[in-house]
Amino acid sequence: MYLPSAFINHDLGDGSYVTNVRYSYHKDEGPVYGLVELDNGRKVFKYPIGMALFYAPYFTAAHAYALATGESADGFSVSYQQFVALGCLAYVLIGLWILGLELRQYFSDSTAALAMLVVGLGTNLLYYATFETAMAHGTLFMLNALLLRLTRQWYQSGRWKYILGLGLTLGLIGLVRPSELLMAGVPVLWGISGWKSVPQRFLYWQKHLGQVVVAVLLFGAVSSIQLLFWKTVGDKWVINFYPGEHFDFLHPHLVEGLFSFKKGWLIYSPLMAFALLGLFFLRRDAPDVWLPALILIPLGVYIIFSWEQWWYGGGFGARPVIGLYPLLSLGLASFWQRIIRVKAAALVLVSCLVLLNLVQIRQYSLGILDCCDMTREKYKQHFFEFR
Repeated sequence: MYLPSAFINHDLGDGSYVTNVRYSYHKDEGPVYGLVELDNGRKVFKYPIGMALFYAPYFTAAHAYALATGESADGFSVSYQQFVALGCLAYVLIGLWILGLELRQYFSDSTAALAMLVVGLGTNLLYYATFETAMAHGTLFMLNALLLRLTRQWYQSGRWKYILGLGLTLGLIGLVRPSELLMAGVPVLWGISGWKSVPQRFLYWQKHLGQVVVAVLLFGAVSSIQLLFWKTVGDKWVINFYPGEHFDFLHPHLVEGLFSFKKGWLIYSPLMAFALLGLFFLRRDAPDVWLPALILIPLGVYIIFSWEQWWYGGGFGARPVIGLYPLLSLGLASFWQRIIRVKAAALVLVSCLVLLNLVQIRQYSLGILDCCDMTREKYKQHFFEFR
């Protein structure tokens, strides 16, 4: 909505025209869906500005195509949807490519390939790479994979380009989904294997203090884009952009979030259970990543399922967990490395659960699996059913 509103309809802070145009394409969404009305009567978009930056190249290409072909150049017609969808699919593929490079730093090619196959075809990432591609989850997957790579490269080389990349990447992560800034713990905790490592870490930061300061400033500059938008359009530096919704950290929905048939993560992406098991072996296989994974994955899961609406509306499976998949893939590879000796059994297990994922994605796309009201009984009734 940011791009059509800013560059086509010129109604930032109002949103009346852009919401009506969008409603003509999405009748299931009310005309004011996604808008937050402020005290001064202005309206701003509920969702952060970050994805608009990632849409921008494909939106621009689609707009040029629409103008050249006579298609409706309103920011929402078919060409815009297709260009943006292809662009976001490209982000997922880039994320998988980066992830593959990182997995091969610690594991054999066959183990890395199996882990990538599981993440790419055996989880709900596949759904958000193909059906609801424009949602933020695939892009966050790419950014978090890039974060792992840049962190390792900076600690190995101490070069400016890697620390600047870290600052930029973290800034973009914050613009796309502020709660994902938990992943700043990756460069902070990287390579710490015990208390004796902590003084060495501070000495490394002190040695590269100039780089760290510039990276933090770059992160702040990128992150401030959202604040500047709110101030310019809504006359407030910070707004409650999810009014009526909140985290409840004292009452997390961990059991429902992990195991509920309504939207349980491990019900609809069961192969990721092996990623959790693999964390126990990660200290031996990838010691630099062990502490970030051990702390950030449980903490991330806790935060995700502390959201009041823990199922996060429509969508296939627990979509917010996708941002943790780059870290989880290392645990997955560590697990496969230990059972790969039983190749036949491992391949049969992976094949069956990948098939289950493909079937369930197809069922969801056909409406057989409900987005919000699934139960154990409904799941059993429609198991492997197509109509």
